Amino acid sequence: MTRSSNGKLLSGAALAAMLSLSAAAGAADTIKVGGLAPLSSPGSYQQGAELVLGLQWAVDDVNAAGGLLGKQVELIVEDTQGRPPTGATVVEKLITSDQVVGVAGEFHSSVCTAEIEVFRQHGVPFVIGSCWADTLTAAGYDEVFRTSVYSSKLTENMVTMMMANGIKKVAGLVEDTDYGVGIATTLETAIEKLGADIEFSYDVVERTSKDFVPVLLKYKTQVKPEMLIVAVTQPGGFLVLKQAHEIRFAPTTETLYLDATCTAQNDEVFWEAARDAGKHVLMSCPYSPSVVLTELGEQIKQRYIDQFDRQPNYLPLQGYDAMISLLTAIGNAGSTDSKAIIQALQELKAPGTRGEIEFSQEDGVWHQQWKGVPTFIFQYTEVGQSAGDAAILFPDQFATAELMRP
Repeated sequence: MTRSSNGKLLSGAALAAMLSLSAAAGAADTIKVGGLAPLSSPGSYQQGAELVLGLQWAVDDVNAAGGLLGKQVELIVEDTQGRPPTGATVVEKLITSDQVVGVAGEFHSSVCTAEIEVFRQHGVPFVIGSCWADTLTAAGYDEVFRTSVYSSKLTENMVTMMMANGIKKVAGLVEDTDYGVGIATTLETAIEKLGADIEFSYDVVERTSKDFVPVLLKYKTQVKPEMLIVAVTQPGGFLVLKQAHEIRFAPTTETLYLDATCTAQNDEVFWEAARDAGKHVLMSCPYSPSVVLTELGEQIKQRYIDQFDRQPNYLPLQGYDAMISLLTAIGNAGSTDSKAIIQALQELKAPGTRGEIEFSQEDGVWHQQWKGVPTFIFQYTEVGQSAGDAAILFPDQFATAELMRP
């Protein structure tokens, strides 16, 4: 069962069925958990809706199996709008007013950064669904866990791929958030760590900007990189690609284009926005439609295909993994006490959609991070190509093609 503090913000095909299941049971009859995602502007609301779908399906599956501790689970979804203050405010509401026992989700790292402080203050567990900044787990908070990929793992993959293809000059265009700046700084670290002969520079831009042409022209005429890495979430990221294509900067033979947000993997939305500009775009993603998932993952994948007649992107899977981790921990703890749930999460070994989930207790970025989360680099080679048919460039054991230039 699900309810939201603002039903109109959860409109859309992916959430219509969910909202029809508004909770009627009283608080004493349910175990309440929270879900967080951007569901309206200026947040990446299309991605938020996909993430919430995974959160909801995990709750549905647990309820269908009898619930937890003799009760049904009630999911309360909050729209964080891609705004850190809003995120902190709704987390406070979930904990103090709705009295949730744990929360999962969120998409923007800058919003997660504000939210984890509230979870720490109240001692309530939070399983991050899709915030990638290293700093979130590196903070070392007992309350914070992450089932999504993290920036430094993605950027080390990018650097390894660039080294293998002889790319020596790279420019980054990153948004003014913890996620965007985090991609840039972890790229610098990865280049140094791997001893790569790569010259890297980057510019920070406003995520909500409508005009990226000035900085793109500077790159085209002055910097002249062999690859442009873009870490700007949507809808801004689509504008960057279209404007780079319009000025004949990237993707071109001279300058390749890599989408570090993985939004390009949502092929229906991507091709509608990108059109011809999308051919030869690379993307760094924590999921491949062409790679066999776990038994659970294949079930969730098929559920998505049956409902929407297309392949899922990574977000429903990340949402499912975050929520099922929280719910499994509640069941293992045999309690809704926050400390007991946190301890159960720390000891968790549970099947997820993309592998067995367990949280490292090492220091730094790996603190309560699922280290085994898979990651890939793909490339579209034809206009309108499905994500499942995109060429896999990395890792080597899954590679289906070599890097292609326009």
